Amino acid sequence: MTAQNLFGARPSPGSVAANSLRRRSGWVVAGVVCFLTVGWLALAACSRVPELPQRYFGLAFGDAPPADLLRQSVPLPEAVSKKLVYFTAPDRPATLWDTVLVEPVLAFYEGRFFSVDAALSDATGVSGLETRLTRDFGPPHCRESTGQKTCLWQAGAVEMVLEGRPGGAARLMVRHGPTTAAVAAALPREAGNGPGEGSPGPADAEDVR
Repeated sequence: MTAQNLFGARPSPGSVAANSLRRRSGWVVAGVVCFLTVGWLALAACSRVPELPQRYFGLAFGDAPPADLLRQSVPLPEAVSKKLVYFTAPDRPATLWDTVLVEPVLAFYEGRFFSVDAALSDATGVSGLETRLTRDFGPPHCRESTGQKTCLWQAGAVEMVLEGRPGGAARLMVRHGPTTAAVAAALPREAGNGPGEGSPGPADAEDVR
């Protein structure tokens, strides 16, 4: 028996070249597919909107007020006095976007949590927080008045408002936009309130003991 019978017919030089070309073509196609897949994943990661925190000082939007909160007495128009309630959460700091927030005032409308207004524990961190929010949610709408800067970011139904003076105290408000609009609409127009402006707030609050 010859070696040719044992191991099969010897391939011709032409068939060897064809097989090699097919293998190289397969590698090229696989490489292109891999490159496109990695590129698509990177693009998807870059274009994905960062997730918002799900809870703020232990509460999610829509939650009822827990028993350990301290209710505030706030002068309110009669139209909302029975629906809009403010609470504080003494000695309960929270970290949002790598910033420690303290002295929170939590707002509830019709028994459901919709807004938190809290102070930055370190006023020097306002610049870093503004940079972080702009990076994650895009350029804000800002306005300045008497040395105070107020900036608004929006991500879906959530609005974030950062307010402060250079080198001074700063506060961050995170609120559910549709509920905030409903509260503003319920306020009497004759009081000079525009949507979200001029409404009574936690600055006028007193503890209800």
